[in-house]
Amino acid sequence: MKITWNIKIVIRADKIKQDGTIPIYFSVRVGNITTRIPTGKTIELSSWDIQKCSVKKNSKYNQLLSKYLSDRMSDWGTQMMELQTMGKPITLTIASDLLRGNNKVTFFSFWSEQVVLWQNDKVENTLKSYRSVLNMLKSYNNKLNFGDLTLNTIQKFDLFMANEKGNALGGRFVKHKCLKSMINQAIMNGYMKDNPYRFFKIKASTAQRASLSINEVKALMNLELPEKEVMLQKTRDYFVFSCLSGLRYSDLMSLKFCNIKSDPEAIVIEMMKTKKQVMVPLIPQAKAIVERYNKHTIKTPSTKVFPYVDNQVLNRNLKELMTLSGITKKLTFHVSRHSFALCHLELNNGTIHIKDLMGHAKIAETLIYAKSQAADLFGSMDKMSNIFGQNQAT
Repeated sequence: MKITWNIKIVIRADKIKQDGTIPIYFSVRVGNITTRIPTGKTIELSSWDIQKCSVKKNSKYNQLLSKYLSDRMSDWGTQMMELQTMGKPITLTIASDLLRGNNKVTFFSFWSEQVVLWQNDKVENTLKSYRSVLNMLKSYNNKLNFGDLTLNTIQKFDLFMANEKGNALGGRFVKHKCLKSMINQAIMNGYMKDNPYRFFKIKASTAQRASLSINEVKALMNLELPEKEVMLQKTRDYFVFSCLSGLRYSDLMSLKFCNIKSDPEAIVIEMMKTKKQVMVPLIPQAKAIVERYNKHTIKTPSTKVFPYVDNQVLNRNLKELMTLSGITKKLTFHVSRHSFALCHLELNNGTIHIKDLMGHAKIAETLIYAKSQAADLFGSMDKMSNIFGQNQAT
């Protein structure tokens, strides 16, 4: 899609100077985003044509001021056209830099602008990760630019994260993924030719995914809690609902009544993380939790199903629930989704069905959960033994 832009001059009547003059700004728009950049010039209100949004040419000074502003806008427009002709990216940051006389795009400015451009495509937690990695890169080397992104830099950055920041393998894996992705964006926009990550293998953490079994979920569901422990009850309900639906915390908190269908009874929602639509049949145990929080609610399509509770509060209460229920695993709310997958695997439900229920794009994502247990191995061999035993001659 072709990016449109324009520029005009405006005054800031809300920033009157001590001498009574008003500062003049350039109003720059790129796509749907607008910003104001100071021109460094001021004007008396009587010399400003409100209807035409321009300087009145009623004096020699105002004629020169008008020409100065017009020339700057004309030069800016020419440079923007040159960028477009060369197929270079057109962003608000680049446009602003050109107007300020700084036409050199740095890796850090490119990174910041790209995060802005992703606001409609990625969830806030993902954008937050990119901002965090940018800050860490600045901490590592605040003068880092496109030409510095070599294999040696990547290796040193990995050591910096491990030794200086104390990041474990899993944390470094996520940050490397962000940097690799941003370098790919820079390549696509013509700022780099090669990605040094083709020589550097990103190592993922091999830690086990914590989850609850069917019996452990049952123990949590049947746990008797005092009536006064409202937050513990709410935490238990939210966690169990996630175990029964596979919804992430972000999807649970954004769930609206328009996402709950009646014929057949199911949750149909676009997942915030992947933007993929999934349908999960609403079983009676999950439906009962929904009804518990909406007995006196006017159920409009835009009404949220569950009252908001901060994720940290849920995790804090979840630790207490695990202790009360006799479950020794150290869990956070995030692993309720893993528990959903494990329960289906315990029931020998098809991997393809689990993939669709969880909204996975590839079957490989689902197979991550399919870890065999020792009991499964013995059970499988017992089945084989029984089959061969049946075929033996008497």
